[in-house]
Amino acid sequence: MFLEFLKQPRKVGAFCSSSKALSVAMTHNLNIQNAKCIAEIGPGLGSFTNEIIRLKDKNSTFIAIEINKNFYNILYDKFGQTPNVYIENQNANNINNIIKSKNIENLDIVISGIPWTILKPKDKITLLSNINESLKKGGVFSTFMYALPTPQAKSFRKILHKKFSKVKVSKIIWKNFPPAIIFYCKK
Repeated sequence: MFLEFLKQPRKVGAFCSSSKALSVAMTHNLNIQNAKCIAEIGPGLGSFTNEIIRLKDKNSTFIAIEINKNFYNILYDKFGQTPNVYIENQNANNINNIIKSKNIENLDIVISGIPWTILKPKDKITLLSNINESLKKGGVFSTFMYALPTPQAKSFRKILHKKFSKVKVSKIIWKNFPPAIIFYCKK
């Protein structure tokens, strides 16, 4: 991951994978066990992916969407043969086209490892609109941001509150480098 960060710091938003503590916090309390259709955008090397696959029902559909070709190859090698798991090498903004191609009307859950702080404001709004559109009514979106009190973080919170009916913020996950907070959003 570190080498990909050095090659593409404006696309790879972290220089190391998320911790087990962050992965557990991101995926638990989402009712993954009862979800029929789940997507993960920006899975990187699969820290959250491992937890999602461990928790999901074997018959539910899981789609991981990764734009970085090297990360995609690693994910595909690791999870590509798992039943009902699809690894896509595409931009996360294609989420609605991807689910339609799998004959899925809407998603129950979207989990994101997207590095929001490196996206332009209009790109954040577009992606969040696409995520919201992909979710069924009452669907859940889980994402994180490093726990730094920046103007970008404050702006991101405001956008989330505009796009989703409920937004809950976790306590700081100190067992991650850097420490992070999670946003649990409901459509």
